[in-house]
Amino acid sequence: MVKRATRAQHRGLALIDVIIGSSMLAIGLAVIISMSSRSLIRQGDAERQITASWLADELLTMALVVGPDEYAKAYPKSGRFDPPFNNFTYEIELEDSSFYLPVQANATIFWEVSGTEHFVEIETLISRRHGDAVDRLPVEPVDREARYWDEIEGRDE
Repeated sequence: MVKRATRAQHRGLALIDVIIGSSMLAIGLAVIISMSSRSLIRQGDAERQITASWLADELLTMALVVGPDEYAKAYPKSGRFDPPFNNFTYEIELEDSSFYLPVQANATIFWEVSGTEHFVEIETLISRRHGDAVDRLPVEPVDREARYWDEIEGRDE
């Protein structure tokens, strides 16, 4: 003869189902929250690395525009960036081996997160300008506004 479960036994099974379902839900939510917090931390790290790369590019571009000889005289070799980038510090080294060879430029940007120092370092070669200074003004003045409006009017027609 087959025994049938009583009402009390059904209530006990329902309670076990609820406990198991709740624990599975809790584990799933814990995993999702853990993954989202890690992704936010990595996003912040990526933003700081991109900012540091832009700042290093700015330093090297300034050394290129001014020229390596003048840059070494006019600008400091290390320091802190102006706000809103005052969390970043920099060092720039211009290594000169010969007057006729390019100057090796190294820009290093430092920042600190939770007591750990991070850095980005970029190297490039910058050649000197030899001879007389070249006038770099265009032959004809460029009227960008007129060009822009000509393009817009051309699309409307």
